[in-house]
Amino acid sequence: MARPTGRPIRDELIDVATAMIRRVGVNGFSYGDLARELEIKAPSIHHHFRTKEDLVAEVAAHYRDHFGRQVAAIDAPDTLGRIRAYASLFATGGPDDELCLCGAVAADWRAVGAASRREVDGFFADQRDWLRAQIEDGVAKGEIRADISPDDLADTLLAALEGSMLVSRAREDASIAGRVGALLTGLVAP
Repeated sequence: MARPTGRPIRDELIDVATAMIRRVGVNGFSYGDLARELEIKAPSIHHHFRTKEDLVAEVAAHYRDHFGRQVAAIDAPDTLGRIRAYASLFATGGPDDELCLCGAVAADWRAVGAASRREVDGFFADQRDWLRAQIEDGVAKGEIRADISPDDLADTLLAALEGSMLVSRAREDASIAGRVGALLTGLVAP
């Protein structure tokens, strides 16, 4: 049995696994990789997360909550400003060329279990719902074109922003996501 160290190992595991999934995907790291990074023994990870699926589901839940708080904090006076601020959340992959965690998990969809899928589905539903609410508000205020379905526009914005992170990584150009967000918000203005 592992001796208590006083370190918040569970939290450290979530943080390091989050960064690893965002950089290399679910299939790109192992418990051995986590152990080396945290300078602990790999078997001790099982004390906190019995399986990698348990870890991935917990990481996705934490990311969903964190991203949701960032979205809830968006405070712009007009719809297009809120959507531009939202798009800026995708404009950088972070210091290590990181993708959106839920996008990275979705890329490994067939390799993750039901709990991880539920969190990722929930993340995308949360994002779609927020975007749709902004779009509906913008249509009502005359700030967004009324000839595009709010559901279709929300799906398009989310898919374009998630995809822009992949293209940004492949082209080694972190500005792509920001440009995509700016272009899309310009296209939906009346």
